[in-house]
Amino acid sequence: MAPVITSISPTSGHSGQTMTITGTGLGSLSTTKVNIGTKTVTPTTASNTSVTFPIPSGCSGQANVTATVSGVNSNSSAFFYVAAPTVTSLIPSTGPAAPGAIDVFGTGFATATSVAFDAIGTAVPTVLSDSHLSVTPPAHGAFTGCTDAADVIVSSSGGTSSPTGAAGQFTYYALPTVTGVTPNTGPAGTTGVIVTGTCFVDVSSVTFTPVGGGASTPAVNVSFIGVGSLTLDVPTLAAGTYDIQVTNPGGTSAAVAADHFTVV
Repeated sequence: MAPVITSISPTSGHSGQTMTITGTGLGSLSTTKVNIGTKTVTPTTASNTSVTFPIPSGCSGQANVTATVSGVNSNSSAFFYVAAPTVTSLIPSTGPAAPGAIDVFGTGFATATSVAFDAIGTAVPTVLSDSHLSVTPPAHGAFTGCTDAADVIVSSSGGTSSPTGAAGQFTYYALPTVTGVTPNTGPAGTTGVIVTGTCFVDVSSVTFTPVGGGASTPAVNVSFIGVGSLTLDVPTLAAGTYDIQVTNPGGTSAAVAADHFTVV
């Protein structure tokens, strides 16, 4: 009597997973071989009603699964190989410690179930297509520096993507701070004001904002000395006290007394 396959599990997946064949007349370890596509595999367990084996590599797309017991072939059941996902780009690729949603582009996302950001954490994605998903990166904890680049790793029924370098990394930025302004008083147009603080990295703007609120005015001739110091010229401003605030992908520095400059 020929062996009969009634079901296989999983019906789609990738190499390295364990497949279970259920049926009748499936033999034993000494009599049974499994054929998947062009590959022949020795089972890890086998009985009259069940056979398990590791899914081999080297196949793609649909592969028919059959069991051969003492030289007699069973009926076939279709298995579909799902390729491992790949990550090719992120928009945006930078953000603050608690980012909003980002778009991830690549391949093999149709069955994506999770996205890991190195050891920072994982998040559940919204799959938009096989090449596009949206996900909100987990919040970053305390920084040891000013930035932290995390490999974005997508997991799906096809496996887990491999790191792809800068193109597949999301970089968290620590919030900049301003800790001092020298001099902190002078007329509009004062040159060479030194602003000290932390994480002046990839700064997009330095502004003067009236204490208590109001429209911000960009600083003039900003020059960076390092990650913790910059110089600037005071723009044309009315008399009053202003917060000097620094913005990078991590956000805008908090308004504090230490960042005040008073225009006289």
